[in-house]
Amino acid sequence: MALDFTDPRQVARAIQYTDVNPDLTRGGVVEHLETCAKYEFDAAMIAPYWVPLAKDVLAGTGVKVASTLNFPMANDTPGMRLAALRALIETGVDEFDFPPHPGLLLGGDEALYASDVEDVVRLAHAEGVVVKVMLEFGFLPTDDLKVRATRIAHEAGVDWVKQSSGWGKGGLEATEHDVRLLAANIEPPCRVKVSGKVNTLEKMQRLFEAGAELVGTSSGPAIVDGLEGDPDAY
Repeated sequence: MALDFTDPRQVARAIQYTDVNPDLTRGGVVEHLETCAKYEFDAAMIAPYWVPLAKDVLAGTGVKVASTLNFPMANDTPGMRLAALRALIETGVDEFDFPPHPGLLLGGDEALYASDVEDVVRLAHAEGVVVKVMLEFGFLPTDDLKVRATRIAHEAGVDWVKQSSGWGKGGLEATEHDVRLLAANIEPPCRVKVSGKVNTLEKMQRLFEAGAELVGTSSGPAIVDGLEGDPDAY
């Protein structure tokens, strides 16, 4: 069903309101979570440390708790990544976003790149946790590499593909071109999420028209209220 961008409630339900800054305090987290409940966002995206608190605050609201894995550097060993995922699952997290190791794909170690994604998906799905992969297109200099990363993620069984985290060198701004590339190289039930400078309703609508179905952004309230979020945020 197409999203009705004139309906603030529908818009909010397609947003994962994000604050994973390391300097966020307990009070700041609670404020973020209360905003998520007020707007009825799809999920609160917060750092792993705060997931237990988020599960308590958001209980009964219908707002999911999402977090991150292997972020932001994307270079944990496979064992480190899976150990962290087991710990994250124990917190009760509903879903998480993670970046595969871009250096493996860039260096031609495609089998290792793919197995890392497959291992994460296998463990998460065994526990009923949704997996969203951040492909960090900012590290991938060609569309051919972006296509390959997308197809590997899709073949591994991820639930959502995302062009970037919106953070750092790998986290470039979301574009309609990249959304179309993602959408063209997956099949249902895999879907497209976007992040990176999505700070207005108009931009969100253009990205959804290109094939996105979910957005992660720190500008959630501004988008729903028809305003412009911080252009320097993620």
